[in-house]
Amino acid sequence: MIRNAFTVDVEEYFQVEAFSDLIPKRDWHKFPSRVEETTTILLELLDTYQVRGTFFVLGWIARIHPALVEKIHKAGHEIASHGFDHTMITEMTPEAFREDIRKSKAIIEGITGTSVTGYRAPTFSITEKTSWAYDILLQEGYSYSSSVFPVWHDRYGWPKFGNHPRQMGSGKNGEFWEIPLTVGSIGPFRVPFGGGGYLRAYPLTLTNALFRRLERDGRHGIVYIHPWELDSRHPAIQAPFLRRLRHHIGIPKMREKLIGLLRSMPFGTVAQLLEANQSASNRRPVLRATIPIGHDARVRIGKILDPYFREVEGRTFGRAVFVFLWESRLYRQPIGRW
Repeated sequence: MIRNAFTVDVEEYFQVEAFSDLIPKRDWHKFPSRVEETTTILLELLDTYQVRGTFFVLGWIARIHPALVEKIHKAGHEIASHGFDHTMITEMTPEAFREDIRKSKAIIEGITGTSVTGYRAPTFSITEKTSWAYDILLQEGYSYSSSVFPVWHDRYGWPKFGNHPRQMGSGKNGEFWEIPLTVGSIGPFRVPFGGGGYLRAYPLTLTNALFRRLERDGRHGIVYIHPWELDSRHPAIQAPFLRRLRHHIGIPKMREKLIGLLRSMPFGTVAQLLEANQSASNRRPVLRATIPIGHDARVRIGKILDPYFREVEGRTFGRAVFVFLWESRLYRQPIGRW
């Protein structure tokens, strides 16, 4: 049974949301492209460990680099949509969103000749406020999304969504499911992990321990990566220091961490993970989209953050981390594994 999915968000280093106010989309063509080289490196790495994953491709990338999309497809990976031009759903009207996902789907299907049924929102921007997107995705021929991070974050997050796949709708096109990104726990604290800045910043030993705990709990895990995260030579963007730090942290060790993950556990595509979950749901009640939201979506930031920093059952956050490290026996691991 597939419990972990390996996913790739295929985009350029200059298309990340952190730089969106510094680099207008009309200027993207002015930056040297690195996506073909870096994605090829990633494909070779996955082939070495015989892993087939899901590549969420921007329509903009597919239009300019159709040979790259064909290469991914021929390597046996699932091709899904990442939208057209990396605009967050929170910045779009429903009409604009429909056009965006229809356009990217058509471009990718025109290259691969196969149906695109999966979707990941740029910057995980399906939230409580943009959950209207599910009906449109279903109407446009998609069957699943992996776009929700069930945590609080300054750019994204749906903390009350839960950790398990949920059926978000159904119609003449079938069912539509959301497969949320991965969140673990350290004591009473919820910890996002498994991809992006979290994977780059966390010690590999901690990430592996969190994945082992998921396995013990019978939960799925999703790894996600961007090709530029393997590229320590991509041009630096002129941006404020903290944004550059957030973007570049951990890149030199990313390849080593990926190899550690690929060696330690099996991976498949999101479609395979969903199929395994649907088979299991035939033997247990399905978690449908009955998510408690609360009386006001605009919760004060202090109220959201409070549980992360107050004492819970006498444990401060620092004590919770210590207990987790002790229980996981991370102190026995050589420091080089970090």
